[in-house]
Amino acid sequence: MNIPAQRISGKRAKKLVDKGAILIDVRSPVDFRDGSIPGAINLSLRQISQLVREPRTKTLIFFSNSETDDDLKSATNYATQMGFTQVFSLGTKENWDK
Repeated sequence: MNIPAQRISGKRAKKLVDKGAILIDVRSPVDFRDGSIPGAINLSLRQISQLVREPRTKTLIFFSNSETDDDLKSATNYATQMGFTQVFSLGTKENWDK
């Protein structure tokens, strides 16, 4: 079942990151190296399973190249299927400053 991640503003995302949320950039490693949000980690779809080490109560905030990016949707769906209950979508890295 695909449950869309709740869209989150940059302002709210920053507050959640300050409280320990994980900020996840699902863009390509090249895009990530070219510039990302400070403190973000880069995980491809295949690497999302690494989050299994985290408590399911951990807040996860995902972003990509576009609001409608398939990898973004797939990553948030996968995290939800893994049992994470606090899964959000920032959309794009540009939304961090909005």
